[in-house]
Amino acid sequence: MDFLYYQNTIFYIIFGAIAGFMLLFTAKRGANGQGALSAKEAIQLSNTEKAQFIDIRPEEDFKKSSIPQSKNFPKDSIESKIADLPKKPLILVCDKGMTAQQTAKLLKKQNVENVYWIKGGLNEWLSEGLPVKSRSSSKA
Repeated sequence: MDFLYYQNTIFYIIFGAIAGFMLLFTAKRGANGQGALSAKEAIQLSNTEKAQFIDIRPEEDFKKSSIPQSKNFPKDSIESKIADLPKKPLILVCDKGMTAQQTAKLLKKQNVENVYWIKGGLNEWLSEGLPVKSRSSSKA
């Protein structure tokens, strides 16, 4: 009977070690400050860590529609404006997520920490029914 108790204890220890490793691996992966986020995860990061949305699309596209409170740093000029980026977690936004992912890797190489991107870009944001701000050029 003691043997069964000991064997079950071993299973619990093994399960606990595997679970701990998985948690540690997940935390370590997120700690490097670079990763894809869903639109809802991006909102959570913005709310909890005051992350800033950075729209890397051209200014014309940014003016048509953008995530509220986002700032525009077009991809073509972002590398020269690294010093102007906010000193908080950054969530990069493009149309489909691919350009933002590439830009995040570029910023990471330039020692910019806590860089994320929205997996599906503004398209995912819109498909989730989340709000956008339209800036139409009104002539008075």
